[in-house]
Amino acid sequence: MKFKKKDNKTPSRFLNLWAGISFFIPVFIIYAYSYYDQTLMIRGFEVKKLIRDKNNLFVKPVVLKSDKHDSTKLIIRATDSLKPIKTDSVEDLTVKKLDFEPQKKQWKNSNEIDINKPTDISDSVKQRILLIGDSESGGLCYPLNEYCEQNGHKLLLTLIWYSASVYNFAFSDTINKIILKYKPSYLFIVFGLNEMYAKDLEKRKKAADQFAKMIGGIPYLWIGPANFTKDYGINKVFESAAEAGCFFLTNNMVLPRGGDGRHPSSKGYRLWMDSIASWISISAKYKIAMEKPSKSKYPFKSRINTLNAARFRGY
Repeated sequence: MKFKKKDNKTPSRFLNLWAGISFFIPVFIIYAYSYYDQTLMIRGFEVKKLIRDKNNLFVKPVVLKSDKHDSTKLIIRATDSLKPIKTDSVEDLTVKKLDFEPQKKQWKNSNEIDINKPTDISDSVKQRILLIGDSESGGLCYPLNEYCEQNGHKLLLTLIWYSASVYNFAFSDTINKIILKYKPSYLFIVFGLNEMYAKDLEKRKKAADQFAKMIGGIPYLWIGPANFTKDYGINKVFESAAEAGCFFLTNNMVLPRGGDGRHPSSKGYRLWMDSIASWISISAKYKIAMEKPSKSKYPFKSRINTLNAARFRGY
């Protein structure tokens, strides 16, 4: 009796199918994650990803994690404000040259599109407001939101750049990108807390002048830091760089301190915002409606994006 020898070298259809599935599922997951707008964390480590830009080139996005020592519990990826969008997008700045003309004081790109033509400022105009700053912007955004809700303005975005200085704001293209994306009609700017003891004032003056040129053409209020110690001249540097009537000096105010002793408390931020709002209505070059909120709590609708200068300096 003859037995037919079994061919063990020929894999079954099931094994072929299983091998194919085992290969394609991880590939599909990786591909899908590259287009997913959230960040995957595994045991405290961030899974990096590559995305395609509109020129079909792979680029590595800047993805930062919030500082564990920051007082805020809200952790939002820094790239949330820099996701690719249509035509006048942040992404366009990587392929188009952005020019600034101080004489005309308006932004334009290489296609000669007037991206941010300033809106006429008056007490009756409802503004699209962008708040940018260091860690103090993270506390000031809440009372500012209440003023916006009360007066019909829209707080588009709060950018909190922890540990940042004037160098980060002046020499990074991050602010350019955000302005191009959100097209604000009014800017609130607050930083300087990390520069109380700075003595290289000439260099910082050049950076402050550069920053003032960057935001020229958009009505703004530049708010000096709520410092609890005497600075070495950084407030004067910022005030000299800003337009007349566009700088609010805070350092003479007495505000309740927070637990860390460096920042105002919640009550302090509200008192600070009350003073800012009053000053805007009376003394600011660009006056807008800032009636005091009639109730203490409004829904917070603004987006908050965070950066940390210790991990991403921007230039």
